[in-house]
Amino acid sequence: MRTHEVPVAASGVLLQFCEAGMLQPVDFHLARRMAQLSQESDERVELAMALATRELRLGSVCLDVAAAHTLRPDVEEDQVAEPGGAPEPDLEWPPVQEWLAALKASPAVSGPAGPDRPFRLVGDLLYLERFWAEERAVETVLLRRSALPAAPVPGDALAAALATSPALEPADPQYLAVEAALTNPTTVITGGPGTGKTTTVARILRGLQDHEHPPLVALTAPTGKAATRLETSVREQLGEADGLRLRSSTLHKLLEIVPGRERRTYGPDNPLPHDVVIVDETSMVSLTMMSWLLEAVADSTRLVLIGDPDQLESVEVGAVLADIANSEALVSSPTGSAVVSLTRNWRSNQEINALASTIRTGDADLALQLLADGTTCTLTPYTGTEPLSQFPTLTTDLLGCANAVRAAAEAGDGELANRELERHRILCAHREGAFGVGRWGANARAWLSERLPDYGLTAGPWVGQPLLITRSSDTVANGDTAVVVRRGGRLVACIDRARGPLWRDPAVLDDAVDLHAMTIHKSQGSQFGTVSVILPPVGSPLLTRQLLYTAVTRAKEGVRLYGTPESLVEAIRTPARRASGLGR
Repeated sequence: MRTHEVPVAASGVLLQFCEAGMLQPVDFHLARRMAQLSQESDERVELAMALATRELRLGSVCLDVAAAHTLRPDVEEDQVAEPGGAPEPDLEWPPVQEWLAALKASPAVSGPAGPDRPFRLVGDLLYLERFWAEERAVETVLLRRSALPAAPVPGDALAAALATSPALEPADPQYLAVEAALTNPTTVITGGPGTGKTTTVARILRGLQDHEHPPLVALTAPTGKAATRLETSVREQLGEADGLRLRSSTLHKLLEIVPGRERRTYGPDNPLPHDVVIVDETSMVSLTMMSWLLEAVADSTRLVLIGDPDQLESVEVGAVLADIANSEALVSSPTGSAVVSLTRNWRSNQEINALASTIRTGDADLALQLLADGTTCTLTPYTGTEPLSQFPTLTTDLLGCANAVRAAAEAGDGELANRELERHRILCAHREGAFGVGRWGANARAWLSERLPDYGLTAGPWVGQPLLITRSSDTVANGDTAVVVRRGGRLVACIDRARGPLWRDPAVLDDAVDLHAMTIHKSQGSQFGTVSVILPPVGSPLLTRQLLYTAVTRAKEGVRLYGTPESLVEAIRTPARRASGLGR
């Protein structure tokens, strides 16, 4: 039976919700403190405050008061559910209209046009003031940019962008995306992996080339790996990129955000100097980061947002790309569509494409059938107790990848070692426990150490050691990957970069960890030959459609799912829930 940490001071309604696992101590204490400061004594208001805090912690921008009764207990992500899942708590929710009336009367809550107070109620949505302000800022800037006059490039530039092979017909989504980006101040391009997003970016940049006055272009993404991959792909297609000044960085580095603070160099009073800003993996951009970015982009700067709204959202608050994709008004253009969806997958095999499509549409029965009949996409039973050695397909993939990485590393070829590292990856939703990165990574390293000489037997670096950077610095970004290579008689870490490898002594990479497994969140922006996905157990709060879709679409050649059919069905039938008022 699950137990929950319950604050000693909790009583009445808040005690019931804490005991049921609906609230964590941090939710209770913040709500209680806000109520005390505002001289609020109504338990219904305190409950709404605590639930609004909980929703922020879980990624929603606000609490949908009318739908609050559908919320599920906030179990720990690494806590395995009992068979069949935990029973839903029997809680007495306040009647919605009475609850809303109590909130409107509260001295701690302001209305849509009221003065600044700790909370703001807009319709049925209860916000903390800061996040209501950020959501309105994003909405205001997007609507303002949509009203700006068109800024089309010359017709011959558009023709040059569209003329490269393969030729595009006017009705082709890529054609429409390129045309929109070369016409509108703001363009949104959506699509899954392999649908040609980076090819479209290359076409857009080809149309912006100007040899007399090369535009300054920012290629940016939430993570270093995603930014590197975007720049690598673009440079492969554009060559030397004459007529452009390309700069690649994470969003943090682009805005020059001070780590651990909200201070940043670029903002409304000091806009970015770039002529073009292209953001990849926009689904990972939080509400706060999007508000900072939009504040820093001048009206004269062409902005292109790219991503897949069906993927996992930011680990922080908000689902901005999904909100934009679901709204016809936030990003628009008087000359045509400013939101274009790319639909054809050019890269992954047909089994992966079909499986991803069934997940996205929520068809669990068809997904099970595809996996039962598939050769490159399979489901293998795993309940949390089976050892790694029980999965021969996984160990074959693991050993093949490690051997290829090690051979390149022994030969001193760091670039090849990093490419070989992407042949296979173990992906987990959880960080710890039987389904987590910690256990699967340690077991993979131990299994390989028994089969490869001098592999992973010491605390220090070894030839072929895969590394994941977990914190940004002046030279590396969170999410960068590296391989330890034998070079010139010593061991050196080769960090994967678009403009050539970055070589560092492994001893200075104190924020790097072994990369024998990684979370699905960390994998966003990456592609691998084959992925082995460890499905969370039934009852896990991470078991969602977006998580499964993101994991499956990381692969180009094969998907190996390890879990139960019940877990797969629950994931496909459980869309991630993030309350928001953006675009309503």
